[in-house]
Amino acid sequence: MSNLDNLTSKILNDAKIKADEIVKAAQKTAAEKYKKEIGKYNSQKASLEESAVRDRDLAVERIKSGASLKIRNEKLKAKQIVIDKVIEKLKEKLANMKKQDYMNYLNQNIDKSSIAGKELIVKKEFADKVKQEFSTAKVKENEFVSSGFIIEENGVQKNYTFEVKIDFMRDELEVEISKLLFS
Repeated sequence: MSNLDNLTSKILNDAKIKADEIVKAAQKTAAEKYKKEIGKYNSQKASLEESAVRDRDLAVERIKSGASLKIRNEKLKAKQIVIDKVIEKLKEKLANMKKQDYMNYLNQNIDKSSIAGKELIVKKEFADKVKQEFSTAKVKENEFVSSGFIIEENGVQKNYTFEVKIDFMRDELEVEISKLLFS
């Protein structure tokens, strides 16, 4: 039996060596797969980190841009409020013009020779003075303006009130007021 024991021992020894080789090969393959998967993971991790940094930078840039836009809009709104107040003050000042200034304005803007026979609508408080100054025109006594004047002929009115003139020139006035106040 010693031959059988030797043979069994040799077979077991060979099997053990073969098993060790298989285990080593399996461990080597597992280590290579692990290393390869860790490499993929690290590559994905780096890619995700880069993507997260880009996304964060874009978000920060959008937030800054949005805040800048909001600030700009608020500034523009505030400037527009100031410009509107200046225009309203201008209308108010023109509506409260002194008699001499009002008469000077009429004389500069109405041709006395071409006003003959036309109806003239003026400020109520200056109607008598206008009648004296523009005797060839018919100054309406039941219709008045708050500023400026209106010339009416054959039912057609030419409106020279300050409100209309200012509204007509508003874009140009806003530019000039903006230059004066904000430059």
